[in-house]
Amino acid sequence: MQEPEVSLRIAMRYIKEGMTSEDIAVSIDRAHIKTKDVVHFELMKFMRENGYSKCDGCAHWQGIYKTSENAPRIIVSSKPGIGDVTIHLKEGKTLYIESKKFKSGSGGEYPAMREAIGQLMTGCPDDSNVIPVVAVPHSAKSEELAREWSRSRRIRNAGIRFLLVRDCGGIEFV
Repeated sequence: MQEPEVSLRIAMRYIKEGMTSEDIAVSIDRAHIKTKDVVHFELMKFMRENGYSKCDGCAHWQGIYKTSENAPRIIVSSKPGIGDVTIHLKEGKTLYIESKKFKSGSGGEYPAMREAIGQLMTGCPDDSNVIPVVAVPHSAKSEELAREWSRSRRIRNAGIRFLLVRDCGGIEFV
């Protein structure tokens, strides 16, 4: 699963489940979409396949996507330093999410999850209403690490949570 897919599946799930009434900000590094002539992730196609249409009149992949007139929208940008996904929950908290994919080969979960933890520790706003979240594809190893690290006092003190994303779009907090 590519990193943009991890981020977008989370945004879609929170909208579908009605856990937010506000638009969701998703920031995607341009290099995850395309480098030179190589397309890595067809964002507009992915959004269409999942029931979202572009509603801002712009032909680029960045922009505003919606499912219906009444639902919150997904605003896709490529702004660095703002977290990959920001969701303002109805309950008043904000999820500040750093998403990662796993590099090919064995053991990709460990470095990806550690990188996300580092980004949260250095970039997440220090606000009691903000919940820092590491989001990665679900695998047996990512679940094992998330469960183990969730018990770490330092991780708990930082308030970091782990969100595992399945290919089918299901998400699970650990």
